Amino acid sequence: MRIRRIIAVTVVGILASTGFSACSSNGSDTASGTTSTGVPSEPPAKPDRLVIRIWSGDQEKVYADTAAKKFTADTGIPIVWDTTDEAVSYAKLNQEISSGQRPSADASFNAQQRAYTNAARGWTIPIDPQLAPNLAKVTAETAAPPEHKQGEPWKYVNPYTLTVPFIVRTDKVDPNTVRTWNDLFKPELAQSLAVDTIYSSTAFGFAQSMGVDPAQNPPQGMDPVWARIGELKPNLAQLGSNADVVTALTNGSVKVAISNSGSGIQAQNAGAPVALVAPSDGLYVVGDAYYIHKGIPDNNAYYAQVFANYLLDPEVQSVVADKLGLIPVNPDATVPKYMSDNKGVFPRSADDLKAVKAIVAPIPLMAKNDETWQKAFDGAIGR
Repeated sequence: MRIRRIIAVTVVGILASTGFSACSSNGSDTASGTTSTGVPSEPPAKPDRLVIRIWSGDQEKVYADTAAKKFTADTGIPIVWDTTDEAVSYAKLNQEISSGQRPSADASFNAQQRAYTNAARGWTIPIDPQLAPNLAKVTAETAAPPEHKQGEPWKYVNPYTLTVPFIVRTDKVDPNTVRTWNDLFKPELAQSLAVDTIYSSTAFGFAQSMGVDPAQNPPQGMDPVWARIGELKPNLAQLGSNADVVTALTNGSVKVAISNSGSGIQAQNAGAPVALVAPSDGLYVVGDAYYIHKGIPDNNAYYAQVFANYLLDPEVQSVVADKLGLIPVNPDATVPKYMSDNKGVFPRSADDLKAVKAIVAPIPLMAKNDETWQKAFDGAIGR
């Protein structure tokens, strides 16, 4: 299907809407040519390109055809995608930043806890809302960093969210019989579950259903959760990546999968008869982050902030939802019917999140305890 034409806010429009012009005489310029907010009074010289790390495949293609295409048309600055593995890229960029080198990428899409960690280290360049006015429109509960205060620059932004529902083969299991985390232990599901290899996909749902607060005595406070997950092994058929889960759902080798909502949509698109069910005792919600690296030239930093506005443009967000199954954070975006008809699995507003007892990823805890908790999950599930 042809991707719709994107109408994003142009750089000129951004500057006009915020009162910046080459002939500004409002007295807000400092001697260095910036306003009192630190935003240049005039757009700086354009860099020859912006390099942005992203996942290869469909995500790279969709963002290239939408946000990047419009950004380049408006500014003349091409986007060059770096599709290095996320962990390898993160380690490489951190080594460059810590040693005082110019980072090999200007900005990254990556797991949110990595953006949070680097922001805490002072290794990110905040995004000024004057350069990305769409920040004022987004659902802060899912788009904003933890403890973000309105009016402040954004340390990073989550352009979309994912959820982790139960993905049920309707030809093998009645979806109404798999509604809670405890339902996964039913004998009729013996050797029938596919589970995501990332601990967070299951850990926080089980924790909420058990009354365990991950913030209490971390990391050991989650030990009852690992014990409970270990009891799931008789029903486990497969532990795998998103691609593995999609394959298992498509060929019918499993009855139920616990994986992100994108896996379910991919399985549906491949012809699998599946339904996405929001656990009634807690749906895990998480967003990936877009963040800008410290140590890049000022003009690159400026336009990397401008690019954030294109990521949040409602028409870009609409295409991303349609093509990738990612949940928009801009409420002005339109979504596919399967999203609008199933707000339990695809919550967008603060009210939606509350209605599904959403477990918004506890990013500060994850940033500190990821490695320990992943090892505990691996040990419990038998990896």
